Amino acid sequence: MTDRREVPGELRAGVVIVNFGSHALVEKNHGQLTGSDVHVVVVDNYSDAPERSACERLCTRRGWEFVPNANTGFGDGVNVGMARLIAAGCNVLVTANPDLRVSAAQLEALAARALENPRALVAPQILTPLGRPWGRLGVISISEGRLYTHGDHPGSPRWLSGACLAVSASLWQQLGGFAPGYFMYWEDVDLSFRTQQSGGTLLLAEDIGVEHDAGGTQGGSTAKSWLFTYYNCRNRLVFAERNLTGRQQLVWVLASGAELRRAIGRANLPDRRSRLTRALPPALLGTVAGLGLLLSAPVRRMLDRGAR
Repeated sequence: MTDRREVPGELRAGVVIVNFGSHALVEKNHGQLTGSDVHVVVVDNYSDAPERSACERLCTRRGWEFVPNANTGFGDGVNVGMARLIAAGCNVLVTANPDLRVSAAQLEALAARALENPRALVAPQILTPLGRPWGRLGVISISEGRLYTHGDHPGSPRWLSGACLAVSASLWQQLGGFAPGYFMYWEDVDLSFRTQQSGGTLLLAEDIGVEHDAGGTQGGSTAKSWLFTYYNCRNRLVFAERNLTGRQQLVWVLASGAELRRAIGRANLPDRRSRLTRALPPALLGTVAGLGLLLSAPVRRMLDRGAR
């Protein structure tokens, strides 16, 4: 039998699914990958013992690779899984959220696109259950200190959602995977930005449409969670600290008030009282935490150099 790793140019695709308390969703949305040529790795970020056992049984039943992990966040979980795929000889790596439904044929088509474009991050057209566009080629507006989910902003870097991404193993290794320290949200923005900074590109495969029940891992609630609001406000400023110049960071700091108001509006809460009591606290705390990390970064870097 020929070792598949020795065949040059052959697609060897693998997918990482990070589970946190949602093994039933993983089985519902990704059970069709069983028996395909796609190498499936499920990283279980610990939620509780019964969920871990259920996730492990699911993987055993489906013939998937099960990787237990501490709850170190989405990006770190993906990094752990990607390392397993690379060790297994995969040359294209794919992320897929538990609440995203993608068939083996779609996943392989997406991976093939990444194999043809080894310097690109590739994403499908992500649709809501009603068939409306959800994930598209977004915009990182450096001059405004904010993101747009789509639109035409000439000269601005773009970003793709990490809900489903395909990338060559070589590009993933060059970039070092998802940056640590985000825990959840904005890892995909950071990765997209660094891809472009390194000379790579972003590619939206509009002919491959996959369904994403956004919020499905939160029980389908239309109201955004406390963690969603907190980490989006915090990590916006973490991104600025890690990737932007001092002058650009100042723009992002000054835009924080407007972004805080947008975060409260995105919480999808029905009235002013609930927005003030449920959305304002995490938005404010996340903004303060992000500002603290950004403003203290020069001191931390100086201390790190002194420690060496």
